Amino acid sequence: MKGAARCARRVKQLFRQMRSAGGRPVRQYTAGDPITQLILSIFSRNLPENRAREGLLRLQAAAVDFNDLRVIPVGEMTEFVRDLPDARTKCEDLSRALNRIFAREHAVTLEQLRDRPRREVDAYLNALDGLEAYSRARIRLLGLGQHGIPLDEAMWAYAAARGIVDDSASLDGALAFLERQIDPAEALEFVSLLKRQAWAEFGPAVRRGEVRRIRSVPPDRTTRNMLQQVASAAAEARAAELTISRHREEEAKPVARPTLRTRARVAVRAPAVAKRAAAQVACSGRRSRAAARKRGTAPSVRDKTAKRVGRSARAKSA
Repeated sequence: MKGAARCARRVKQLFRQMRSAGGRPVRQYTAGDPITQLILSIFSRNLPENRAREGLLRLQAAAVDFNDLRVIPVGEMTEFVRDLPDARTKCEDLSRALNRIFAREHAVTLEQLRDRPRREVDAYLNALDGLEAYSRARIRLLGLGQHGIPLDEAMWAYAAARGIVDDSASLDGALAFLERQIDPAEALEFVSLLKRQAWAEFGPAVRRGEVRRIRSVPPDRTTRNMLQQVASAAAEARAAELTISRHREEEAKPVARPTLRTRARVAVRAPAVAKRAAAQVACSGRRSRAAARKRGTAPSVRDKTAKRVGRSARAKSA
């Protein structure tokens, strides 16, 4: 990111200022179920936390569970939260995300990501439709207990205004930069302080739409794309079933152990193998000496005999 060193100094400075000005606040965020955080992250892109939770409570009252919420048509879901900004778009994103999770897991849950490495979690969340960088970071921090610095629209605008991220940086770049500057143990405190300060200063600007918007990638509603999604989901399910069955077959396969006859055969062959190896070593030694004689680098038999005769003559004369 442009001006990373300058922004890094300002991050530390701003964190100290927010701590000294407001102390350690009551956290506005509450960690919980990953799917709950997914819903809140979609609704709170341009809303304060209390209004996003109102939308969550309305949807929970209209559905038995998250799987029931998944099958509610988008138009009907929108009616429950129609007074929230961008209600139709957010309900579309929510429906796409829940259905994508169900297509992969045959259940609406993200608990399987809780103990996975960060790289696998990022790859999984990046593949979910309807989510953007803010939602993914919030799910990691509040839903899975991993490191993340989620910035909603007010927080993003405030961070750019205070110079802790560059104005030209994308949301993904800004989040990645702040995650490197803030210690994971202090992430929740930093996000809570930043959110309170950001909405106090930029809340009206967000409501008027005067800040940069956070939007997910719009869906491709062509028939070809829908058929491809169905085919890819079916292929993923088949691949997962094949992998599971292969693992079960490998676990059920008995471990082959050598029999007494095999061990006896090995013991009988061992001396013969050692004898052949010794013969090969001796043969290679003879070949190397012969090659050295041809090159003139090794003494011949005649030279050796002459040396012995010379030594015996000198001994007699002495």
